[in-house]
Amino acid sequence: MIDVRRVALLTATGLLLVLFAIEFVDVWRLFASRGQIGWDWDFYASLGRRWLDTGVMYGDRQLTGQPYHVEINVDNLYPPTTTALLVPFAILPRVISAALWWAFPITAVGAAVARYRPAMWAWPLMALCLAWPRSVGALVVGNSDLWSAGFVAGGLLWSWPGALGILKPSLAPFAFVGARGRNAKGWWLTVAILGAISLALWGFWPQYLVAATHWDLPLDRALASVPLLLLPIAAWAARTNR
Repeated sequence: MIDVRRVALLTATGLLLVLFAIEFVDVWRLFASRGQIGWDWDFYASLGRRWLDTGVMYGDRQLTGQPYHVEINVDNLYPPTTTALLVPFAILPRVISAALWWAFPITAVGAAVARYRPAMWAWPLMALCLAWPRSVGALVVGNSDLWSAGFVAGGLLWSWPGALGILKPSLAPFAFVGARGRNAKGWWLTVAILGAISLALWGFWPQYLVAATHWDLPLDRALASVPLLLLPIAAWAARTNR
């Protein structure tokens, strides 16, 4: 007898993966025509390089104390701790930097899916998270959403990487993945290390607060990023390998 439920789930998953592939090709072509493949990663690396070379984290326009319109991949929207941790991607050879930028988070998410072996009911959900337009764009330009998803996956697997989600304030609530359980000590240790780094950069925090309280970004801007972070959570929720 045909298992209708299984066929339906496999069909839905397959269709969503085909949709993802079509979207990926279209977005790749669009950004390639503009010379913007890896656009976000390149910008993040430039922030680390600028700070390393000049000691500057935020542009003059961000520090006037006046409302300003954010220019994407021009204005630094990240706190000092995050900016400082971008330095390795600035000093590594370009090819290696790019490879590591994509490889680390994608591997973490893949490891979570492989580890949890999610039940089939979650497959269409995970495929939908992958096919979500913002997710596709993040893969092409190397947006920090990739790392946020990787931190969530790492938090589910090993606890401590979840704390690194604090580095992107707009998605910081997801950092609490891994804060409880038998490996939670590693999570708290990571928070303490990030706190120490933040203290060492204390002189830049007033600048960040000025920049962040005067930009015109909507409060709900991070909602479109959430589906990609839900991918490893769906794998965990549907886990069959406990």
